[in-house]
Amino acid sequence: MSSTDQKSEKFTQQRNDNSSFLSNSARNEPYVEQAAFPERPASTDAYSRDFFAPGEAPYFHTGSMPAPQASGALFDTGANPRATRQLSLDVQSRTGQFPVTKSNTTALRVPVVIAGSGKPSSGMRPPKGRRMVVHIAVTALLICIMAGTLLAVSATQAPAQIGPNGIAKSLSNLFDNKGDNSASLPAQAATATAVTQDGFDPGNKTYAGVTNTGPTLGDSTSNHFFQGQCTYWAAYRFHQLHGVWVPWYGNAWEWAGQASAYGWKVSSMPTVGAIIVLQPGVQGAGGYGHVAIVESINANGTVHTSNYNWYANGGGFGILSYWDFSYPSSGVSFVTL
Repeated sequence: MSSTDQKSEKFTQQRNDNSSFLSNSARNEPYVEQAAFPERPASTDAYSRDFFAPGEAPYFHTGSMPAPQASGALFDTGANPRATRQLSLDVQSRTGQFPVTKSNTTALRVPVVIAGSGKPSSGMRPPKGRRMVVHIAVTALLICIMAGTLLAVSATQAPAQIGPNGIAKSLSNLFDNKGDNSASLPAQAATATAVTQDGFDPGNKTYAGVTNTGPTLGDSTSNHFFQGQCTYWAAYRFHQLHGVWVPWYGNAWEWAGQASAYGWKVSSMPTVGAIIVLQPGVQGAGGYGHVAIVESINANGTVHTSNYNWYANGGGFGILSYWDFSYPSSGVSFVTL
């Protein structure tokens, strides 16, 4: 038997097996009506038929087959059709190691060492020609600080009594040491600040660095209060109105108690020509109180007074000014004969 007959017999057996399988399967399936397939036209060329009737042997063309119309090979069977490029055979890539590249960061740079000159550093000291200027500037700064401190001390008086005239006079007194050449400027400034505070009365004395301001009023020997103070004016004006000098001593707030001790009348109600006594902090009075003379009584519950060392309404140390105070009020009293 030729190879051609063997192939034909094998093919016929496969068809019979398929037909038997389909027949067995059809027995188990429900009946389904199926439309007939169209008849396939018969082929005149035996080699173009792909099926044969049962028992029919295939016919094979024994002549030469037509040559295929191929222009060339589709691809090279020796090469991998999915590879698009040659893979790298770098050993480092296959082992998972990355190449070492040189870094340009500053941490890996070689440090630069600048050799010293061997000479000591001069630091930030100015040239010799400018040292004197620096010293003078520092000295001037210290003087300004001291002057500012003195101004701050002068500003401790009551707000109603602080004024440019009093500050200017206090500064001018700092450089007047005719009474005592041995006294230092800070000591003179402290003394001037103390004795010129409203209501403070150290007596009719002379202090280094303190110049009594204002005219001498009346008998300088009988008026034993410090010239320029509110006590000095109250004693002078009371003597001018009543012909009697105030006999006691002391600060302004002490006048009410001193008057009672000397037998004078102390009341909460005013009279024209009476001495008004304000305790410390009352109606703008300083830490030593304030005294003045009642010039008139107003209908609105105030008295019109004349004052020394009262910085409201243009007054000041040794300067006469006028101001209205309320009554009756706590810390306010009136002294008469």
